[in-house]
Parts: sequence; C-alpha cells; structure tokens
Amino acid sequence: MTTTIEHSAETVLFSAGCRLVEDAWKEHGRRTYVHDDEASREHLLALGRALQISGWARDRHELRAFRHSDSGELIELETGGSETTGHFLHHMSGPK
Repeated sequence: MTTTIEHSAETVLFSAGCRLVEDAWKEHGRRTYVHDDEASREHLLALGRALQISGWARDRHELRAFRHSDSGELIELETGGSETTGHFLHHMSGPK
C-alpha cells in the first residue's frame, strides 16, 4: 500500500516527466526514476516548486536533494555524466 507522501512524490515525479526504473520500496525503501532531460538550473527550480506544493523542501545539507518535512523522506538527484543529458532521481524512505 502506498502512503500519501509516497504517492505525492510519485505524482510529482511522473508529472515532471520522470519514469520509474526500479522499485525496491518494500525491500530497501528506495525507488529510482529517470528523466531524459539535462538537470539544468531551470529544471531543478521547476521540480523544486512542484515538490514544495506537496510538502517537500530543498535539503539543507545535501546538494540537489529534497526532503519531506513530515516523513523525512529524501529525493536525491543524480546527474548524468558529461556524455549524457539525462539524470536519475532516487526517492528514499525517511529514518525508521
């Protein structure tokens, strides 16, 4: 069963054009999404605004990461290398 916070992250990421490529939520508390566009400043700002509406904020300690204020869940952005334009987003469960 998906919690409301998990659902909000999934909804925002899907609406931002991300695709789910790995679902290890039950086993490891992690889902991995991929987005084919460059992780530009404009893209990060738009993603941040969309996540903020659902209770997410830029993490104060992690670069290119968002944390949910209630659950502690983390969405971390992993940019592709210099030869690629896509990037990964890792949605991880909060502290137990």
